[in-house]
Amino acid sequence: MAFSLRLAGRCISGAARYGVHPGFNGVKTTSLVPFSKPNGVNIPAIDQRRHYAMRLELTEYGIMWRRPKYVPSWQPEKSGDLEGVKEPELSTPNLKVQPAKDVLDQVDEVTRRLLSIEFSSHKENLKIQRHELCKKIQRHQHDTGSMEVAIAMMTIKIRNLQKETFKCKKNIVQRCYLQELIDRRKKTLKHLRRMDYKRFEWLIGELNIIFRPPPRYYRWVARKASLKKLVRMRKREIIHKKLNEYKESLESQKEPFLKEKAETLKWIAETEKSLGLPVSVTVPEATSSSA
Repeated sequence: MAFSLRLAGRCISGAARYGVHPGFNGVKTTSLVPFSKPNGVNIPAIDQRRHYAMRLELTEYGIMWRRPKYVPSWQPEKSGDLEGVKEPELSTPNLKVQPAKDVLDQVDEVTRRLLSIEFSSHKENLKIQRHELCKKIQRHQHDTGSMEVAIAMMTIKIRNLQKETFKCKKNIVQRCYLQELIDRRKKTLKHLRRMDYKRFEWLIGELNIIFRPPPRYYRWVARKASLKKLVRMRKREIIHKKLNEYKESLESQKEPFLKEKAETLKWIAETEKSLGLPVSVTVPEATSSSA
């Protein structure tokens, strides 16, 4: 016990000698008064609030930085989907009765409504969405296994899952499955781009999606680096502003300068003629014609 008290006393005395005082809960704080070492050299104390003062100084010059809002990778901003789910019309008949559409047109209104997707489940609605998108994408009538159709089917699933995830963000299993689908579609798009680039461009135009390949390198968003970049941008802005102002001032002085130059050249030419010397300057045409 005595050893512990002696050790604590030594720590406190050493901290006081070098200007460091124990604060609340043992957190060390520095004093604002400079302290001196035994050899008599005065060393200024370090103010921990200096970084905050620097930020205030930058704010006075119009430089402010806010951490960008975090966007999860399953949201459309990151997945590349530029549009949401296109819900089919409620009067669209179910997929099973569509081959008999001619007979369906002859029945009464109540039967037609009962056989439409108005009274069908969400699963039937998804089938209609897939069928309508498949007709635009597939290479032929029986194409169900090409990469384009697979990407289209995954896009339908992704957009419906995004809609459901926005309603219930706590469904972690659904969110993980959605992220897995997005990664799988990105991998298939990358393979299609490598195999057939023209078809890849046509497909992303038809599906209205953006393909974002992974970056070559990744940098963490940090306050210090961002403030440095903002300072450089502010410097370029000030330089361009001053250059433009200087250019405008020179443009405003251009007409009087040219007029004075023409008069001076005319005077030089007349003086050389009067002295019988060859004219060594060229008088502007406008000045010579007016003379």
